[in-house]
Amino acid sequence: MRISKEQAVASSAANILDQLSSRVHDRTAKSNLKAAARCLEEPALLDEIAQGLKEQDATLVGDCAEVLTEVARERPDLVARYAADLAPLVNHATTRVRWEAMHALALVATRDPRIIASLLPRLDEIIRLDGSVIARDYAVDAVGNYAGTNIQAARAAYPLLMDALTVYNGRQAGRALAGLAKAVAADPGLRSELGLVWERFADSNSGVVRKAARALMKAIKANEESR
Repeated sequence: MRISKEQAVASSAANILDQLSSRVHDRTAKSNLKAAARCLEEPALLDEIAQGLKEQDATLVGDCAEVLTEVARERPDLVARYAADLAPLVNHATTRVRWEAMHALALVATRDPRIIASLLPRLDEIIRLDGSVIARDYAVDAVGNYAGTNIQAARAAYPLLMDALTVYNGRQAGRALAGLAKAVAADPGLRSELGLVWERFADSNSGVVRKAARALMKAIKANEESR
């Protein structure tokens, strides 16, 4: 008996969670990457992945968040509709789950800025207090991407990005500067203040930070020239 396309998709969806790294005892991300590739080909599978975010097994939840992150790299539009499912995970006790969820949210921030707006107080806490460098990195990315969506977002994100310049000895400064470049593009009123900011970091010992400072300077000048 031949299986219809609809039956094949249903069967595929039923076992996609069983093919993730933690379920097949794969200590690498290879199985999750394969699952993400399948989801790009069959987006209906993402419903099952999103359901996996609600499981009690933190390792499986992390796998599902990672799959959504990898899909969002290629097709953020496919993942944006699951932003509300990812949002609670920024409070998860498991560090990997927090950072994978924030990474996925950062990638879809411009498509559903309301979700990031609702998370700003929590993202602020993560930027200032989370012991994980990776979690802080993606929290700053999420705030920075949100900052570029409109003038209100730029103003709401601005103080968080300014804090991110200096907390943890400036570990997230490069990402914060990148976010501020997006903020000034959305809100020309930030030009004067951010002119002083990029100069502070123009001679940083970090090449990444110097590059981000130059990008901020260019964003300020482009904004001035477009007036």
